[in-house]
Amino acid sequence: MGPISLTSVDQAGREIGRNAARLLLERSADRGKPSVQAKPSPTPVERRTTARPSA
Repeated sequence: MGPISLTSVDQAGREIGRNAARLLLERSADRGKPSVQAKPSPTPVERRTTARPSA
């Protein structure tokens, strides 16, 4: 049995990590700075398990 190419969702892990590090450094430099919430958008990664909609 060969590899299965499943459709998935990219959670933007690298972007989340970069934002977390940047926000941590900014917050540690200025503790009076208000909190910031970053919301990256997940994107679908279509592979062979995605079918076209039926007509």
